[in-house]
Amino acid sequence: MLIEETRPEGSFNITAYQPGCIEIDGQSYAHAVVLGAHGITACAQAAAADLCAEDFLPAEGGILPEVIIVGTGEKHVFLHPKITAALAAKGIGLESMSTAAACRTVMVLQGEGRRVWAWLWP
Repeated sequence: MLIEETRPEGSFNITAYQPGCIEIDGQSYAHAVVLGAHGITACAQAAAADLCAEDFLPAEGGILPEVIIVGTGEKHVFLHPKITAALAAKGIGLESMSTAAACRTVMVLQGEGRRVWAWLWP
């Protein structure tokens, strides 16, 4: 019997994480990255605490995620409740956690076929 992994289109394979470095699809990143509708891009903010609701919403519209995961580095940092409320009004869940937990969570949600975006700080 042949068993093959099927991954939803537009999903990312986070293959490794250690403090200071995230490996996604075989490429190592030592800076904050965004896994979104347009692939992997650098994050403009220096820290998760600098995020605002507009950072999570695409300017041109398009398909929105079901949930957004924010990996805040080695330690969990809470995001402002106004951000969560603004995204919830658009039907998007938002969770922040350590980056190690965020990497695991993103992979599980993608495995379930969910539309998930992530902001990850190594």
